[in-house]
Amino acid sequence: MWNLISHFLTFAGGIVSGVMLMCLMQTGKLADKEFETMKEE
Repeated sequence: MWNLISHFLTFAGGIVSGVMLMCLMQTGKLADKEFETMKEE
């Protein structure tokens, strides 16, 4: 039983960190775009 729970927690943790990584990458891209816009002005 504990094996199943720990497996599920590892799986959920992987998804959460994956989503967080995606969000961080997205905000990074947005920051890059804003920086490019500021440079052009």
